This record gives sequence, C-alpha cells and structure tokens, in this order.
Amino acid sequence: MTRKSEPARYISSVEKINQRRAQTLASIASEAIREMIIEGHLRSGDRINESHLADRLGISRGPVREACRSLEQAGLLYSTTNKGAFVRELSEEEARYLYELRGALTGLAGRLIALRGTDAAIADLRKRVEKMDRAVKDDDAAGYFKLNLEFHDALIAAAQNPALESRYREIVDQLHLMRRRGLVDAHNIQVSNEEHQHILDALEARDPDLAERRMREHVEGGFSRLQQSLHTA
Repeated sequence: MTRKSEPARYISSVEKINQRRAQTLASIASEAIREMIIEGHLRSGDRINESHLADRLGISRGPVREACRSLEQAGLLYSTTNKGAFVRELSEEEARYLYELRGALTGLAGRLIALRGTDAAIADLRKRVEKMDRAVKDDDAAGYFKLNLEFHDALIAAAQNPALESRYREIVDQLHLMRRRGLVDAHNIQVSNEEHQHILDALEARDPDLAERRMREHVEGGFSRLQQSLHTA
C-alpha cells in the first residue's frame, strides 16, 4: 500500500514545485515590467510585448501573462480583448486621489519615525539627502529621480510599520505612471530636496507633529509640481 501511494505523493510534490517555480517566474516578470515603468521605458498607453519580454528574461510567455494579470489588479496595466495588456494612463484627478492618500500615509510615517525611528536610520536618511543635494548641484535630474525613489523607500521603512509600507508601495506604484514628470527641471529638484532637508530637521529634533506636517507638505508640493508639469507641457 505504501509503495502504491508514493507515486501520487511524488506527483503532488512535483506539481507544487512547478507551481512555485511559475509563481517565482511571474514575480520576476512583474518586477521587470515595474522597473520599465519606473525608468520610463514603458509609458502610458504602451503595449506589453509578451514575446519580447519573455525572450529577454529567458522564460515562457505564461509567467509574463500571469504577471500582466497581477499588475492589472495592482492598477498599473489594463487589458483589451484580442489586443493584450497596456500600461494604464493615470488621469490628473486619479493622481490627486492617490496623492491625498499618500500624504496621509507619509504624514503618519513621519510621526512614527520621530517617535521610534532609530538614530542609525535617521542618519542614513540625512546621508541620502546630501547625495541628492550633490545631484541638484550637478543638475542631474535623472540621478536625482533614482536617489529620490531610494530615499522615500528608506524613509517609509524607517517607520517600522510593515502594513503602512505595503499600502504605501501600492500607491506609489500607480503614481510612477506619471510621477517622473514632476521632477524634470533644476528648480523642481532643488525645491524637492529643500523639503527633504526640512523633513530631516524635524526627524532629528524628534518632533512628531512637525515631522508629520512637513511630510504632508512635501507630498502636497509634489502634486503641485506634477500639476504644473501637466499644464505647461
């Protein structure tokens, strides 16, 4: 009896391994598409070329299709029957809603960091602001944009609240559909980093009320810069 049941258990194990492998490959494809959106290689309205992406990643089209379905649920893509998946276009009104929610979450993050963030985490944030300041002086908008993303990831992580971090990333993923547009000139990146410096001043002072307010103001400023870019394009 034991021998007869072993093949079934073996098959079940193989199926589980294959399922996990498919899930891993889909995650790899999903992350690749996210990065292409963040870096501007994929823009609103662009079609996802499943065959090209599968060849590039060295995987089959199945995981790519699964990744597209996942990103559609996350609000980054949309699909059209018989045409495939496309990068979603975010309206100004939709962006406003997301920025409002982002402002509330980042405000809470600022308060939490001031209350319980480690000295090491805050010192790391200060170093990141200094790196961005060098990018501002070099008029390196592309470099600043990358450093800015890393800074905000570290900022939210410093709040030590996984639930907040998860919700925040869902919002920011969607804002990547147009967020780069708000940081394209020397004046905008300079103002943005001045706001970062004010945030760090509040965090270093361990002032939760001031930290929350400056975090909210920074997000509001980001939306204002985005609006300006949309209406002057």
